[in-house]
Amino acid sequence: MGRSILRTALVAILSLGTVPALAQPDILVLGDSQISFGAGKEYTRFFQDLPQRCNVTAERTRLMEKLGARQTAAIGVRSTSLQSWTSVSGPTRGAICDVDKKFGVNAGAYGIDGNPDRVFIQIGKGPSYQFCKPKQTAFEAMFAENYYDPGLLVLTFLGNSADRWANSPEAVAQDVSKTLEQVPKDMPCVFISSAPVYLKKTNDKRMKAQTAIARAFERADAQCIAVEGFNAKTRAAIEGKPKYFRRNEAGRVKDPHHPSPAAIRQFLKINTVDFCDAIFEALK
Repeated sequence: MGRSILRTALVAILSLGTVPALAQPDILVLGDSQISFGAGKEYTRFFQDLPQRCNVTAERTRLMEKLGARQTAAIGVRSTSLQSWTSVSGPTRGAICDVDKKFGVNAGAYGIDGNPDRVFIQIGKGPSYQFCKPKQTAFEAMFAENYYDPGLLVLTFLGNSADRWANSPEAVAQDVSKTLEQVPKDMPCVFISSAPVYLKKTNDKRMKAQTAIARAFERADAQCIAVEGFNAKTRAAIEGKPKYFRRNEAGRVKDPHHPSPAAIRQFLKINTVDFCDAIFEALK
């Protein structure tokens, strides 16, 4: 059964009220807490404005039809990584499924169920966030039949795997292999590394990690196209710039890990050509 037929069937079933309501995004962005802290809104805007941002040729216009109305949703889950989404158990899976003891929620979501604004939710609670099924990874639960079925999947991770990816080629290969095993093979996919943070030392390690994960995706030669958005240009624009990070009353940066929406706009602007190329390559 084709993707469009599945989507039509799902809508028909939902209209009868036999399963919980779930709005199907055409484009789904998954990431870590950078998404929760403002990047999610900028990503949804980027993809909804795709025709204005990319050099849209006749071929790209045809490919873009696969994305329908380009309804975009983004979900960012605290300190998660690709390993979190591909693990059945352990602390990495716990980052997705364990209830946050302080706040009671662990994720920020945009564009789910028709709500364009950010909402804070706990993964595992609510009909649209049932990613914590027994004996299944989060990806396996998310992409189960009649659940999430986007026309384009965008993965944006980096920081929480920096040590793992920078220091272990075997771990990098394992994370890519498991991701590609669990993401449906007919689902176009783009991996975009998350944006640079405030501190140079942190960014140096993340740069090494990004190179490792991008090369692993390239070697896999599968449907997921990697873009090295974390690069010299984006670091020069964002790294060490207090105006792009939350500050205290004295003007000192108090959160060096989560760039502001303005920083994410710079990140997307600098990388627009590469992101557009990857998106349409994945849609072919």
